[in-house]
Amino acid sequence: MSRIDLDSFQNFHRTGQIRPDTDPVRLVEMGLDYATRGSGWKAYVRLVADRLAKFECTPEVDPAYAVSARILDLSVDRLFEIGWQPAELAHATRKMAGGAAGILVVEAIATHAGRSSALTNAPDSWREQLIDLKIDSTAGVSVDRLRRWCARPRVSTSDSWNTVLTVLGHTTSLGSLDKLVPIPSQWSSVRSSPAPSSARKSGVSDSKMLGKIRGLLAKAESTQFPAEAEAFSAKAQDLMTRYAIDHALLESDNPRGSIGDVTTRRILVDSPYSEAKSLLLHSVCEANGARTLWYKRFALVNIVGLEVDLDLCELLFTSLLVQSSRALDELAESPEARGRSFRKSFLIAYAHRIGQRLLEARERATKAASEHHGSALLPILAERSDAVNKAFTAMYPSTTEVRIEARDHAGRRAGRAAAERADLTGGRERIDKSDLAS
Repeated sequence: MSRIDLDSFQNFHRTGQIRPDTDPVRLVEMGLDYATRGSGWKAYVRLVADRLAKFECTPEVDPAYAVSARILDLSVDRLFEIGWQPAELAHATRKMAGGAAGILVVEAIATHAGRSSALTNAPDSWREQLIDLKIDSTAGVSVDRLRRWCARPRVSTSDSWNTVLTVLGHTTSLGSLDKLVPIPSQWSSVRSSPAPSSARKSGVSDSKMLGKIRGLLAKAESTQFPAEAEAFSAKAQDLMTRYAIDHALLESDNPRGSIGDVTTRRILVDSPYSEAKSLLLHSVCEANGARTLWYKRFALVNIVGLEVDLDLCELLFTSLLVQSSRALDELAESPEARGRSFRKSFLIAYAHRIGQRLLEARERATKAASEHHGSALLPILAERSDAVNKAFTAMYPSTTEVRIEARDHAGRRAGRAAAERADLTGGRERIDKSDLAS
């Protein structure tokens, strides 16, 4: 840091005032420094933003835009190389820094997509995320994007600069995540790599069964009758367990062994109540042979398991979120049910009870399958479970279990009751073959 920079910082700390000779580029550097120090320094970031706003519509501000855009571009490049993906970065930014910051990061992601030709070169999952984010990778260079973003109607220049500085601090301070897809520096070889022949062969049958499960869960989500929803959900869980068991038997002769098939995905958990929703995902994964690691700060959850089990976990988690939301909506007329404590406790109790019932359903289905397939099944399932546990421990040798408590008694009772209505343990109504075919 040069002498004038150091003097500027010291004067700011001592008096709460910025030296009059501090130019816009040095203001950006100061704001970035304060933004990386945490929430306790927000007032300092705001003071720097106010000062930057005074330079608006003057030539002196041009270098500040340029240096801000360069820092943001370099930060996004770095994050994508250390494991972050577009949807995750936008999601975590919204969670940690607010909606306006999330929009700005999407602009930065668009700039990266243009530089890297991501819509052509990136893996399929990466390109799908860009499409979901409505990325336009052709709309100008990063400095132009930043200027347009700061000039949004009905937003003050000071507020815009405050968000820019917050985002710069956020993106420069984030650490690495597990690299779950090829990073941008590897893309040239990704698009030309054909899918393994085994994956192509199994795709048709897998998609057919998953289609049946999706259909049953969709019916459980849409019906207004609890008994009917219970029946559809129960049949879906039954199919999921049988599907996983059949897959285990099919793959039992795989010379690589189960450990080679363990994979990891990252799930974005939306607000509000991301803590309780993460618990629901954990309950679903625990009952279906997968492990979870929760990034509380980012509202992200890593799920580790065999690919077939992870497919099923995502399907069921999504469906149960819909069902829990509908159950909460049905209680909305009650004043107490609109409180945050009630709703959070509802979702926590719902997750606990759903987890218990899923484990019971899986145990029954496994017992029935063992009677059908004989003594060979249980060692195969034990081997797969052991492979998942070993892979999880190797990836995350130091983890801490977290307890999430439901403190509102009324919310806890209502959540447990809703979980009973979403019963996945067997169902009272029989679903015939016509239901599966639809």
